[in-house]
Amino acid sequence: MENFELEDAVKEVMDGILPKKSRKIYEAQYDTFVKWCCQRKLENVNEDVLLVFFAEKSKTLSSSTLWAHYSMLKTMLNVKRNIDVSKFYKLSAFLKGKVALIFGVAGACRGKELHELTISDVTDMDHALLVNVRNTKNNVDRNFIINNSNKNGIDLIEVCRKYMALRKPETTHSRFFVRYEKSQCTVQAIGKNTFGKIPQKVAEYLNLPNSTLYNL
Repeated sequence: MENFELEDAVKEVMDGILPKKSRKIYEAQYDTFVKWCCQRKLENVNEDVLLVFFAEKSKTLSSSTLWAHYSMLKTMLNVKRNIDVSKFYKLSAFLKGKVALIFGVAGACRGKELHELTISDVTDMDHALLVNVRNTKNNVDRNFIINNSNKNGIDLIEVCRKYMALRKPETTHSRFFVRYEKSQCTVQAIGKNTFGKIPQKVAEYLNLPNSTLYNL
C-alpha cells in the first residue's frame, strides 16, 4: 500500500472513531507524545516508554486529566500504530507497587508536596484513602482519593496500608514518607532530593536512554 493510500485509510478509520470536534484534541495529545519521544531519541513505543511518559505528566496534571490524556493516547496509538496499550500491565504493576508513586500519580503531587506530607494528612476511610495536600505551589489546599479503580490486579490501598503499618513507634517526626530498607521502615524521613530522583530511577530500572533527563 502506498503512503498516500495508508494515510487515507487511517483518516477513514479516524473519521469513524472520533467526532470531528474531538479529533484535533486527540491528535494534539499524540503529537505531544511523539515530540517527547523524539527529544529523548526513543524510536520504539512500548510499555516502558509509556510508563515514564505518564510518570512525568503526573507532575503537573490532576489524576482525572492524566487518565483523560491516557485514554486519548491509547486510542491514537491503537489506530496509528496498532499498539494496544490496555494490555500493558507490567508498567502499571511496577508503578502502583511503590507507595510514593501511588500518591504521586493519584494526586499529581510534586516532589515538595510528597516531602511535606504528614501522617495526619492521610485518612483511612476503609474503602479508600483520603489525602490532604497542604502548602501547594498555588497556596490552595487540595484533596485526592486513592482507591482501587483502574487497579489492574493491584490492591493499591493494601500496599499503602502495609507501608503505614511498618512505621516505627519511636519515630519522632510526623513526615509520612520514611526510608524503607531491608523490608522495614527506618525513623529517617525521605528528603526532597530523593523524591526528585524517582523518575530518573524508574527510567534507569527500565533501561531507558538519557535517564538523567527525568526528574520530579
